[in-house]
Amino acid sequence: MSLTYPLTHFEELMLHQDSNAFPTNCFVRMRFRGRLDETGFRAAALTAVARHPLLHARVQRHRGRYHWHVDEPNPSITWCDQANDEQPAFRRLDLESEHGLKFAVCLHEHESELMVQFHHACCDGLAIFQVVHELLLAYAMQVDEKAGVSLPEIDLSLLQNRGSIGLTTGSFLRLASRQAVGLRGVWQFLTRKPSHLLPHRVPQRDEPAPPSFPSVIAHHFEPDVSAGVRRAAKLAKVTQNDLLIRDLFLALEEFRRSHGVHDPTAWLRLMIPVSMRRKHQYQAPAANIVSSVFLDRRAIDMEEPEHLLQDLSEEMSLIKHRQLNHLFLYSLWAQRMLPQGLQRTARPKRCQTTVVFTNLSRVFARSPLPRIDGRLQCGDVVLLSVEAIPPIARHLNAALGVSWYANQMTITLHHDPRAVPMEAAHELLNQWVRNIQESVTEK
Repeated sequence: MSLTYPLTHFEELMLHQDSNAFPTNCFVRMRFRGRLDETGFRAAALTAVARHPLLHARVQRHRGRYHWHVDEPNPSITWCDQANDEQPAFRRLDLESEHGLKFAVCLHEHESELMVQFHHACCDGLAIFQVVHELLLAYAMQVDEKAGVSLPEIDLSLLQNRGSIGLTTGSFLRLASRQAVGLRGVWQFLTRKPSHLLPHRVPQRDEPAPPSFPSVIAHHFEPDVSAGVRRAAKLAKVTQNDLLIRDLFLALEEFRRSHGVHDPTAWLRLMIPVSMRRKHQYQAPAANIVSSVFLDRRAIDMEEPEHLLQDLSEEMSLIKHRQLNHLFLYSLWAQRMLPQGLQRTARPKRCQTTVVFTNLSRVFARSPLPRIDGRLQCGDVVLLSVEAIPPIARHLNAALGVSWYANQMTITLHHDPRAVPMEAAHELLNQWVRNIQESVTEK
């Protein structure tokens, strides 16, 4: 009998959000010094993917419910050699007919580039980095008999309750009492009307994705700036995340104003994914163990940057202390109780979120692989840089990611070129970069 798992509320939300015009696909882009060995890479990919059932599964509907149908692992790999002017093309992953994970490798004369594409219904950002790390370990083991590393243990039984937040009746009641303050936030979420990043014609779901999909730009900070973010946050008695969010809000408002969009009372809304993993769940196979929180601000709330920073820090502290990150999952549970409730939530008729901001923190920080100047040596190649690329959606024109690797902070911007052209995207990213650099150099 084939292995099946019912989709969780969040997985079904991602499934319904997906469309031709806006694939619910995430990416990880990695650059290596040295040329990846094709035979070793293909063997390593099979080894890594086989450990994660949802990454070699298709979605089937039975009696009105959606289930994962797990197939034999058979990773999809596109292999290109730049000497032949080949370029990998990316398209939407259709979970009803194919698996939600693909690899694309481009070889250059002395370097390699790996693009990992995955459907957000399969797993979240932390999980894909878990898989990618296993891929690097497996590759090192394939090409170097003396690698001296092994793959970590995985508990397949944890997949069964991946959508549970692990609350007993008593803990649920205690948590609910602490979250009463969140009801005001729910009301604000429902009644406020956040603005698009820029005014534009919103494509229909069945329109094709842009030919440039995914449209991504990135900035890699120098190590001194990366370390300066930590110092500046400590000096202000806030988290690094608080500081980056403040600087992003300011960049969004400055960007809109430079494009002739200035409404002091218009709401800008950040959607911020947050991990819901408990300690034992870090041994789970790749899955979505995640929720989201939302921050709303107007131009009139940003007139004093220091006050904005403290205000955001207090709100994020309240969310953490009251565990308000559960509210999003509760809302999905409630929506699923209604006929086509999750479809309506996944396909809003108006803008619900201005941009996504996701912070994956330090990636590969505890890897057993050897390092050269802080960068992982994976057999015959060295991992130079990593870029985390969140998905965009209809009405949601930009998604920004932050990660740290080898003491270097990297930010990425995945944008919809139909709403935010490439030149404008560079302008937005550069404004955020300037704000961060100013925060670091302020005394």
